[in-house]
Amino acid sequence: MRTVPDLDPASLLPPFESSLPAVLRLSGEHALLAFHALTRETYSTQRFLSDSPVNAAMLKTIPVAGGNLLLCEAPSAGLVRYSAAHGLRLASDADADRATDLIEAALLNVIEPYPFLWSAVSELAWRCHIVLAPDDDYDVSFSDPAIPFSVFVSAPTRNDGSSVLRVAENLIHETMHLLLTLFEGLSPLVDTASTWSMYSPWKRQKRPAQGALHGLYVFCVLRWMWRQISQTAQNRTDRDFALRRISQIDEEASAVRALEESPALTEEGRHFLHRLFAA
Repeated sequence: MRTVPDLDPASLLPPFESSLPAVLRLSGEHALLAFHALTRETYSTQRFLSDSPVNAAMLKTIPVAGGNLLLCEAPSAGLVRYSAAHGLRLASDADADRATDLIEAALLNVIEPYPFLWSAVSELAWRCHIVLAPDDDYDVSFSDPAIPFSVFVSAPTRNDGSSVLRVAENLIHETMHLLLTLFEGLSPLVDTASTWSMYSPWKRQKRPAQGALHGLYVFCVLRWMWRQISQTAQNRTDRDFALRRISQIDEEASAVRALEESPALTEEGRHFLHRLFAA
């Protein structure tokens, strides 16, 4: 199995090498094969949760880089129970039709032009689940560190100029959580036994240091993406949306400066945090 060169957390900063997600994916696959006897070909969120040999039904199959596929998985009884336990509502097959089209458009029109983002989604997001948001002006996304290659995202039902951009952010948001979790499995950035916590502007509640660090990293990557889009957008709607998100992310990131004081950070984690704030 290949290793991450020097396990330097600075290698995670955007735009990272497009080969990095494949290296981290191999470490996740090694654990997946050892503990669940699953490969990319046999993996589904349903099978991961239940160890059932039953194949999950698919809503849509989307080709991504390297001959890989992002599979939009249909709800099953086990997934409905899991989602409910985590405060999520899975969309019905009928409700998911338009959402899967938006996911495909987000991948091809927004994410593919950026090789490291395209590589990350292609290597790490194997299964996608459509969840319902409380209303059309609110987005929901979720991933579970214990489930290595699955993302849960909402999609607006209202068709406006920002719909595809919002879905792209959801996909990148959760993929970056998966990527950082895989890296932490090789080189811990936080002492997870620590009880230190702080207010998270993203969760709007107190979070442990690891959660705050994950949030800062994810939004650092998203800020990079929106900066590129603001500079290359062909229409004012996309440019204005990108600039608005940059402003919001900057304001939220400034609210987690207290993370620098956390005793929970490892030496590598502190180095990583300083690089994030400087990015």
